[in-house]
Amino acid sequence: MRKQKVLITAVLITVVTFAASCTSVSRGLGKITANKYAEPRSGTVWVVPPPQLEPPKPENKNVYISFRNISDAQSVNLTDELRDAAREQGWNVVSDPYEADYRLRASLRYFGEVKPESGGTAIAKNMGVISGAAVGVGTGALVANATDNWAAGAAVGVGAGGLIGQGISNASKPREWAMIIDFVLEEYSGKQVEYELMRNTGAGTLDAAGTGNSRMAAGGGTSGSNTSSGSITKKSHYFPHGMRLSAWANQMNMKKEEALPLLKKRTRNVVTNILPR
Repeated sequence: MRKQKVLITAVLITVVTFAASCTSVSRGLGKITANKYAEPRSGTVWVVPPPQLEPPKPENKNVYISFRNISDAQSVNLTDELRDAAREQGWNVVSDPYEADYRLRASLRYFGEVKPESGGTAIAKNMGVISGAAVGVGTGALVANATDNWAAGAAVGVGAGGLIGQGISNASKPREWAMIIDFVLEEYSGKQVEYELMRNTGAGTLDAAGTGNSRMAAGGGTSGSNTSSGSITKKSHYFPHGMRLSAWANQMNMKKEEALPLLKKRTRNVVTNILPR
């Protein structure tokens, strides 16, 4: 029994080492043949782009930032990345949402593998409304996904067959991962505004309106009445703009653990595009 366990362990180590070796060989050959998937690549696609807002006065650069993960990848948390990026831009990140001039709410909707060169847009376009965003705002034309023709050529000239040949072939295939995030940027106004608010019955609360806030009207500063199954009329001092981002990363035989740091970095960088400046 002990010998059997030792044998199984040895086989598993051999398999893992072989797989890692195939990936390294494929990426090395890819560099020689100028295969663009030999090196890790990443980018972002705004499926629903950020609004163009007027730059705030220095004294009005107070922002509240929150993050929630409603995807299957529950271990992912982007709170620190988003808040650190805002601070680096000169924003004062506050802990009280009712003392903020802007409130940025991020919701991770999806993190997983997608079709190479898709940028995750096919999934993003089919996710429905951006819960908590105003109807008719932030629903601009879908951003066209940039496409590149790719011809597999990393393993050309490798005179190996059988298991090794198949391993090299599999390791040469590009794999792409995407992180799809919905953002709602709430902009403070001294005068209450009325708008239609998108809602998703499966997405929990609609907004963060509360009571006892000096910057809001009595009773929390919001009032609502159902108008349809998909929206509700709201009045508030905070007007919500909706955005949807897809961050992507790909490489030959890329693993999720390799993609995640690149996706986090890309997401952090987009704060520059979201907060007015």
